[in-house]
Amino acid sequence: MKKTIMAVFAVVSALAMWYFSDKLNSKKENIPTHTVMSQSSVLAKIRELNRLESTAFYIDTIIRTEKEGNWYTLWQDSQKGIFVAKGNAVAGIDLNKLVKSNISVLDERIVIQLPPAQILSVQLDHIEVYDWRTGAFNLLKADTGVLDTVQVQAKQQLLQQACANGILRHARERSQEQIERLFALAKIPVSVYSAAAEECRMPVLAR
Repeated sequence: MKKTIMAVFAVVSALAMWYFSDKLNSKKENIPTHTVMSQSSVLAKIRELNRLESTAFYIDTIIRTEKEGNWYTLWQDSQKGIFVAKGNAVAGIDLNKLVKSNISVLDERIVIQLPPAQILSVQLDHIEVYDWRTGAFNLLKADTGVLDTVQVQAKQQLLQQACANGILRHARERSQEQIERLFALAKIPVSVYSAAAEECRMPVLAR
């Protein structure tokens, strides 16, 4: 979060210096004030942010697991568990997907079409064991491999709950507001539009 804030301030400063230096140069040359803004320069400044992590949902979810036992152990190796997983899903916009065709410069107003909002990460903070039993009498050692299954299921449930609560819609709206605010701080006229959200799915690196 601190890195994102520092990046925003850096981009704002760069945009302001770029915008007003053009105006100052125009005045020095005694020609009508006109700011030269190109798609490439706007694209470069926005891309300095890398990505906008605009929305984070913090969620608790309950995971239930069950494994059948074998007859030769008299079913005492069966397992049942209840786990509480806590984590977060973060959504936003990957600004590296922004291309020149997404940006138009009309007179001194910049028009930006943002890429679709997407899930950027799904992370587990920790997993609490509420109940974990092996067999009827809990005599055998539990199979710790079940924790791998719990982690996978927990991430999927975190994602499903975040998607059901409209995380991509929130991310789209917040990202649009942040870009508008970024240019407003630099006193540059801008109109920002957001593309329809992509399918709410797990990011590739988080699977």
